Amino acid sequence: MSINPLALKITAKSFPVINHLGLSERTFMKALLQLLFVALPLGLCGCGANVSTISGKVTLDGKILDKGDIGFHQAEGMIVSTTRINSDGSYKIGAEANTLPGNYKVVIIANEFAISKGPGNVLMPTRITPLAYSNKEKTPLKAELKAGSNEFNFDLKTK
Repeated sequence: MSINPLALKITAKSFPVINHLGLSERTFMKALLQLLFVALPLGLCGCGANVSTISGKVTLDGKILDKGDIGFHQAEGMIVSTTRINSDGSYKIGAEANTLPGNYKVVIIANEFAISKGPGNVLMPTRITPLAYSNKEKTPLKAELKAGSNEFNFDLKTK
């Protein structure tokens, strides 16, 4: 004898939580259907399909920039996706950052740190990258992100 799964009836006995919460079968079924109507479309829509991933390399005067941070600032808005620049000059911003397609201004900042000669042996930063690349309003670097994978290589100039 086979059981037709579509013919199964969900009752309060099927889900002890119904009895525990004091819900009627009707209230439980309404809540279950509402959950399905919300969850099913989200599962089918391929959430994350409209985000951008970004990767590339950063050089300074043709040489690998082996430290620093790179940020993508939405041209209109406040959305920012940032990541560290690796020792080989590469960077990657994955889908988990939820970076949306659109026009972005790119900011790159790299500093070296040295112990100050003054009292207290404080680490003092020395800027490696020119100031223009560190300001969203002044940066000449731009990127138009498409949904999916994007690659942008940046060669910064000190002069």
